[in-house]
Amino acid sequence: MKKLSILLSVCILTISTYSQSVFGIKVDGNKTDVVNKFKLKGFKIPITPSATVTSLQGYVDGVKYDVLVCNTPITKKVWKIMVYLPEQNNWYDLKNTYEKFYDLFVKKYGEPYASYNSFSTPYEEGDGYEMTAVAVEKCNYSAFWNEVWMTVSKFKQIELNYENVTNSEIFNAEKEKLNTKNF
Repeated sequence: MKKLSILLSVCILTISTYSQSVFGIKVDGNKTDVVNKFKLKGFKIPITPSATVTSLQGYVDGVKYDVLVCNTPITKKVWKIMVYLPEQNNWYDLKNTYEKFYDLFVKKYGEPYASYNSFSTPYEEGDGYEMTAVAVEKCNYSAFWNEVWMTVSKFKQIELNYENVTNSEIFNAEKEKLNTKNF
């Protein structure tokens, strides 16, 4: 049943990404509006937000997701939303979830411009230490499209990143402005 719920959530998440949105929420607008939209969907803020990142947790179709809403430091425009799928306890489930999302993203975005599926020494697939490799960041499973990318995170989760290119440029400009001002 859990796998069916994850599969349904995968479909909902993927369908909603057609307009660069996550769970139907666009990767755009100001931080307060975007965070409030997540709250309306039942997401909660488990920790005090920083100036540029708000962490949310919530359930979609019975599956718990962690979401990070990233905003620009001055104008508070949302430039990226990161989604962490549920933690997996074994490599084969983690890899299977990665491959399902990879296939869905290929159908939506086409072939990625870069994709990596390997382990760094001393680890290799089939050695029985894949999850140790994940935890120590020696697992190199990532795929990159223009505004979306996915990776196996050290937290034993699939991490999905959705970026608004225009707001990303604003983020970089504002960050540079603050760095110059503080220097």
